[in-house]
Amino acid sequence: MPDVSIAQKIARYTLIGLLVVLGAWMLQRFLPALCWAVVLAIGTSSLYDRWLAIFQGKRRHIWAALTFTSIVGIVVIVPLVYGGIVALREAISLARNFLESSKDGRPDLPQWLAQLPLVGPWIQSLWLDYPGHMGAAAAQNKPALYEWTRLLSVQLLRRLSTLVFTLVTLYFVYLNRDTLRNDVPRVGRALFGPTVEGLLTRAAEAIRATVDGIVLVAVAEGAIMAGVYATVGAPHPILLGAVTGIFAMVPFAAPVVFGAVALLLGSRGAVGAAVGVLVAGTIVLFVADHFVRPMIIREGAKLPFLWVLLGILGGIESFGLVGIFLGPALMAALVSLWRSWVAKPQPP
Repeated sequence: MPDVSIAQKIARYTLIGLLVVLGAWMLQRFLPALCWAVVLAIGTSSLYDRWLAIFQGKRRHIWAALTFTSIVGIVVIVPLVYGGIVALREAISLARNFLESSKDGRPDLPQWLAQLPLVGPWIQSLWLDYPGHMGAAAAQNKPALYEWTRLLSVQLLRRLSTLVFTLVTLYFVYLNRDTLRNDVPRVGRALFGPTVEGLLTRAAEAIRATVDGIVLVAVAEGAIMAGVYATVGAPHPILLGAVTGIFAMVPFAAPVVFGAVALLLGSRGAVGAAVGVLVAGTIVLFVADHFVRPMIIREGAKLPFLWVLLGILGGIESFGLVGIFLGPALMAALVSLWRSWVAKPQPP
């Protein structure tokens, strides 16, 4: 093989970079689905190994990938579709109730809110001053409310189409998983040298640990809080539990949901139930975020939890919801790179 000059190497890597950028630009609308498919494939790899062992014959990989993707689709799509339909119905009902209460007159301030010490009279004065303009505002905002409902429906359908494309991609990732396991490290070594294989391994371990520590813990939080909501008599406890679980994937976001449920119960006069929701939610959140989740992620990703937390928050801000998993993977690669440099012996 003839020697390659430095200029030719620079030209080759420049061409590779341009092709990657052009491909990413062309597929920018599909990148979230591709990222979700990779995250799901890595996070469920151990489960898929057990599922694949059940099948025999030449087409075992096809049937295993098809059935396992269908199971993932049922587990993911059905709750999301149900939750989206219920959320849309509740949003329409809330908008209709707002318009009707605005036309009928001034709604009553909850008694418990008016009796709060120090701030109760101030809140009541604001409440009495504000509703005088509610009817006119509602009449003006009626088309906007209906337009908001329409946009919400469009966004739900768009997210559903992205999810369907994610499952299609996931099927092909499962189907060609063995080939990808060999080809991706090989291409990485050819482009960046042997050290890249360790970075890829650390990133995959971080994604797997984040799936276990974020998703599974969040599902457990949502299930526990759904039971709490049902016990205290909150409306739609299963839906509220699912929403709590979704918010629990983001650090410190679950209190937004169970705090809103507590306010709703308090506005209906169920002060004891509201306090119970707050206490139970605080205890569940404290145990999950301070003991269970850090232990799972730290042991799996080999990262201090501070870097995991920074990766999650930074990933969400940069990449959206999929950044929950991409952020820790990037931090794991960076920390692995740092450790390899620190461990490298210095020349005398």
